[in-house]
Amino acid sequence: MLHNTVYGILAVISWSAFFYKAKDLRKDPRNPELRLLCLAIATFAAPFVLAAPWLYVRLDALFGYPNLMTLPVYVSVATCLTSWLALLVRWSSAKSKVRLRYRIIVGYAVLSVVAMVILFFLGDVSDGEHPIDFDAHYAHTPYITQFLFVYALLYTVSMTGLLVLCREYARTVDRPWLRRGLRVVALGAAFGLGYALPKIISLLWDSAFTDALNSYAAPMSASTSAALFAVGITMPAWGVGLDRAREFRRDARAYRTLHPLWSAVTEAFPHVVLIKSPPPRSAPGYPRDPRRLLGRWVIEVRDGRLVPRPHDDPEVHHTSSELKLLVSRQITEIRDGQLLLLSYYRKPIAEQARARARRDRLTADRASAVVEASQIAAALRDLAAGRPLPESTPETPHDPADGDIEEEQAWLMRVASAYHSSPIVADFRTALQDPSPEPTAR
Repeated sequence: MLHNTVYGILAVISWSAFFYKAKDLRKDPRNPELRLLCLAIATFAAPFVLAAPWLYVRLDALFGYPNLMTLPVYVSVATCLTSWLALLVRWSSAKSKVRLRYRIIVGYAVLSVVAMVILFFLGDVSDGEHPIDFDAHYAHTPYITQFLFVYALLYTVSMTGLLVLCREYARTVDRPWLRRGLRVVALGAAFGLGYALPKIISLLWDSAFTDALNSYAAPMSASTSAALFAVGITMPAWGVGLDRAREFRRDARAYRTLHPLWSAVTEAFPHVVLIKSPPPRSAPGYPRDPRRLLGRWVIEVRDGRLVPRPHDDPEVHHTSSELKLLVSRQITEIRDGQLLLLSYYRKPIAEQARARARRDRLTADRASAVVEASQIAAALRDLAAGRPLPESTPETPHDPADGDIEEEQAWLMRVASAYHSSPIVADFRTALQDPSPEPTAR
């Protein structure tokens, strides 16, 4: 039961990776590296199906040959390891050396597989089904001993090559998840040697110790190796997906945080908006359903008028799917609004906000954000009330980013958060309803 479950899980993971890469192969069927990669993944996945005890015995019964499935399982493993080795040679070797090394690897593998087929059918494995303990049971059966030795030797050579090449190639690749995947495969190859070497020792040296090593240590190493291989070969695919999910979550958080400030600024200056979003139905600035982002419109100027493009415009469809673009537009439009509000910035507002921030013992970053948000709130209040511009020289907006885009986003998120939730800023913002009183420090 345990073998069926473990093999089933590994089969699902491995075949999922195969079908994922098969899409790329359909687009570029003549790419030799893609073909090798798909062959390696398919022959890695196949043994987990064929070796599952419940299917193993049924297929043997179908063909009327006990333990027959051991042969395609081992041939698949040999093909898988050879394909991986050939692929890494193509990736990591100089072009002048690829052809020779490729021929040596493939030639050795073909000779080994032919020998395995011949030796398997010369041997006698007809004394009952052994899907789990085939190696231990037939380790000293004529011809099957040699069959297992040829297979274990090929396995050892391939795992050694994979261990060396994966470690070397991982140092040169610039794709993080491919580099991590290669290192996990290299670790899997190390555990693979823990499967193959006890097999060879047991076949060459018959003793109770080597039999125990072959029966217990080797299967555990093989299982660990298979799991690491499954993780390693699929890591470049799902790892990139993890990065994209984290990036989307980070951008969605930025969109949500910036929205209250962006909404307030663009309500006062609608002409700064190039990409406009319908207001969310629930919490301010948070699109609980990401599909609501598809409701944004590209705005362009036609004959001096702001006009939304048709919803089926291909550029609208393209830009609406880019959350990062929407966040960058929010930042740009907030900055444009801030420039238009500069004339309403007043030094007393900054001093009052700073004094209250000190009284509330806010950190330097939070205090700076509260001061800037208070200036924006007071400026919007004065603008909405139609107050005359102050006679004093306007305050310059605080900007610690110094041209760094990521730092600018982080800074504006702090300002937007203060604008939305700080009680200090609320005193300035709520005065929009009654513009006569001035908030004072308490």
